[in-house]
Amino acid sequence: MAMQNLTFLLNRNLGFPATEEPWKSILSSEGITADVTTDLTKMNQALAEGGPAIAYVTGAGYCVMMRNGNQHYRGLVIATSKFTGQPAQRSLLVVRQDDPAKSLDDLEGSEYGYINRSCSSSFFPPAVLLNQQGRKLDEFFKLRQVPGWQERVDAVVAKTIRATMILEDVWKMTPKNNEQLKIIGEYSQCVPAILIVRTGLASDVVKGLREHLLRYVPNWTNVYGAFRPYYFADVQTFYHQVGLLPEDEIAAS
Repeated sequence: MAMQNLTFLLNRNLGFPATEEPWKSILSSEGITADVTTDLTKMNQALAEGGPAIAYVTGAGYCVMMRNGNQHYRGLVIATSKFTGQPAQRSLLVVRQDDPAKSLDDLEGSEYGYINRSCSSSFFPPAVLLNQQGRKLDEFFKLRQVPGWQERVDAVVAKTIRATMILEDVWKMTPKNNEQLKIIGEYSQCVPAILIVRTGLASDVVKGLREHLLRYVPNWTNVYGAFRPYYFADVQTFYHQVGLLPEDEIAAS
């Protein structure tokens, strides 16, 4: 059988080590080349056209793809919390310990930090929570893009931003967070990253990739824990809530 030439498109922020061993050799043996990027506009366009054979995307990104009617891909495996082993995770709204805010309502007009507009934990949770109150994220907050995970929490400590939302798993990894900041809100239906495959991709490739992914033991410092098989039930609530957001918030994601 001739060697295939397949592209595996990855969002760099999700931390999957596709260009490191053993994954570099695993992918190469299947004729798969990793393309790691932070250019989400380019990534979204490529996925809309059905170009990459495989992709690793945010849960929110996949929900938006489904809402937009993208039939090119299906979910294969979904990441989990390294603490609970479950896909559903909490995203925590945090401010400094000396901040007088006690809830989301107290933050109107404040600078809020998020990774990017595809982020399932920092962009979509506050958008959903505010939408439930009839408010819009970009009208309620002064939005500020702050790359990284713990780096956003550190930006709150440094007063670069007033608040952010962060995955509980990330929060737990740095004990001093509880000393320097406080939790004033949460969103409990946060969906982690999902690895998707192009519909019609050769079954032997899909089966082999799935087996490798389900055996993968991530480094404890990674954002997510192990993979488990993807089921729509894992994202159904989040998908519904994303679908209720104003079109302009979704379109920019």
